Amino acid sequence: MTTFLLLALALALDPERAVPATPTAVEAPRNGFVDSTATALPIPTPRPEDKTLVASLDVEQGAGKDRLSLYRDGTLVLVKTYEGVRKVKKKVLSEEEIGIIRKVCREALSLDVSEYHVDVLGDAKPRRFRIEVGRNSAPPRVFQFDELARVPLVLGRARGSLEGLLDRFDETTVSQDDLWDPSGLRRGDVLTHRTDGMRYRIDRDDAFVRSLEMVEVVRSLQRLIILREDVPKLFLDPSGEDEGGARR
Repeated sequence: MTTFLLLALALALDPERAVPATPTAVEAPRNGFVDSTATALPIPTPRPEDKTLVASLDVEQGAGKDRLSLYRDGTLVLVKTYEGVRKVKKKVLSEEEIGIIRKVCREALSLDVSEYHVDVLGDAKPRRFRIEVGRNSAPPRVFQFDELARVPLVLGRARGSLEGLLDRFDETTVSQDDLWDPSGLRRGDVLTHRTDGMRYRIDRDDAFVRSLEMVEVVRSLQRLIILREDVPKLFLDPSGEDEGGARR
């Protein structure tokens, strides 16, 4: 009480004088429990929004068109259009994944030719691909090619890395019992895709990154670049197959 009266008297005599703050007593926890609401959790700092294009993939056939775009802030956007109806889905990638896709796609910038086409007999209309690769101080470089056209390896790898991202939007759920350990996978191993049964061979196993590069066994037209830990979600356990891919 005496301390309070002295402070009040000091304020009355000199109202501009700052009053030193006194430490606030912290209430001891009752019954050994601490109120968690009293301590505020740190708010995670979001990555700054940067919609600069890293790379994009357009796939067009007939009345349907898909566009997949990856931006520097990790935003991954899939726009599916069919007969004028658009559906948009979004995901977010990690910095490491962005770096892998950027590195693989920029290898295509070394090419002198930007278009690759093939003559198809009859009324067949192969899928058409369009890839944009972002550059630091220039507009994105555009590559266009047909599905059956033979393209350089670096462009095929760019296509594979972007097509591998399409699986992020696959809503098929794989149970924990169907997952398996991918740590033993090595170059040359052949795996069967869960959805379409296509067989893929591991063509590159880079020890410095977590991704595997896989190429379609039959036609060698399609390449995928997938994080090792995501392989069990997309491919069947090879231990349950014989050399021809039949399930035991």
